[in-house]
Amino acid sequence: MTAATSEQTSEHRHSLNEHHLIGEHGQTRYWASQPQHGLPVVFIHGYAALIDHWKRIIRPVAREHTFYALDLYGFGHSARPTGVPTRERWAKQVADFIREVVGGPAVVVGHSMGGVVAIEVAQRYPELTRGLVLVNSSGMQVTERPPSALDLMMLGAIRAPLIGETVASLFTNPLSVKWSVRQGLLSAYHRKEQVTNDLVDSFSAPLRKYGPYSYLAVSRNFLGLTIDAQIGEITAPALLIWGAEDRSIPPSDAEAIKQRVIPHAELAILPGTGHCPFDETPDLFCDALLPWLGRLDAAPV
Repeated sequence: MTAATSEQTSEHRHSLNEHHLIGEHGQTRYWASQPQHGLPVVFIHGYAALIDHWKRIIRPVAREHTFYALDLYGFGHSARPTGVPTRERWAKQVADFIREVVGGPAVVVGHSMGGVVAIEVAQRYPELTRGLVLVNSSGMQVTERPPSALDLMMLGAIRAPLIGETVASLFTNPLSVKWSVRQGLLSAYHRKEQVTNDLVDSFSAPLRKYGPYSYLAVSRNFLGLTIDAQIGEITAPALLIWGAEDRSIPPSDAEAIKQRVIPHAELAILPGTGHCPFDETPDLFCDALLPWLGRLDAAPV
């Protein structure tokens, strides 16, 4: 167990520690705050990300609630299992984590690809889902913006034996890794100044340590990582938080999720914010999330 951070405030003293849980497909790395109070809130990162991406909102969340976050299989510093990475596998990983570590229903927060996983958790494991929060969630692109012939051709190339591996091998060089990570983050962020060297380093570290091939496996299953839920299947209270300036997954996707999947969800659009609001504009993000969690905590179960 390694202490990640601790803070003394006039309200609460809280600490954050790193742990590992051994599950069906190997090790899951996770962070958990102490003391346990308020609601248990489990944060699920997006594609190519890791726990560390949530750093800027940990303190305000942990002051009022119990913060949990985990690295999904294939990302961060969790295990790299073989086989096709699917939303079902990741949802089971999260559900097992909630049962074994949290010990009861939790609010599940999913960012980008993690939103697809969070919806899968809420749909398959409603008894473990106290609430659902989607942050710039992916999963609607195929229906909202069907892939072009060029997109399908590129996906076919990535799926082809040897070609995908050859492309992935280009990212084994440390300089190539940092350059590609920085370019990916810059394309996602509206506030480019938030793409710091520390952020690039945190995203680059797993690529340097484990290689890019688990990321390639996810890219090859892109068309399978969609939201597969109908109106009425998600019963937990829900909140959608979206950056108004997200160019890859625009706010119209939030409207589509609300219209077609979770009509009872509340919606918060954050101005001047791109794909990663919790890191770009953490104050605005917490202004949307924390009052909602407070109302949920006060509501009868």
